[in-house]
Amino acid sequence: MTYQIVLENAGFECMSYTDSVKALQEFRASYYDLILVDVRMPILNGFELCKKIIEIDNSLHIIFTTASEEFYEKFRDQHYTEQINTSNTSYIQNSIGNKEIVQIINMTIAKRNAN
Repeated sequence: MTYQIVLENAGFECMSYTDSVKALQEFRASYYDLILVDVRMPILNGFELCKKIIEIDNSLHIIFTTASEEFYEKFRDQHYTEQINTSNTSYIQNSIGNKEIVQIINMTIAKRNAN
C-alpha cells in the first residue's frame, strides 16, 4: 500500500491487492506496464503468482520486492522457475527510498517502451 501511495503521488495509476488470488483473477493481459509484487504473500507467493501471470502475458516486466536479499535468494531458489523470464524481471528491497522506487519504475517503463 505504501508503494501505491508513493507511485500515485508521482502520477502513476496503480492497482493494489493484498490477496494474490484476487490479483490473478482480475489480471488483464496487455493492460499493465509492469507489476510490482512482494515475494512473500499468502496462498500464492510472488513467484507462483508471476508464473501464472506470465502464462497470460509474457511481455510484462515484473519487479519483485522483499524485506531482505537473503530471504529473496532463499525463496527464489525454492520457487523460481525457468518460466519467469529473467530479462523481464528485477528485484528491489522493501527498504528502498520513495525517490528511488519512482526512478526505477520510470526507467523500467522507458526501457520497455524503447523495445
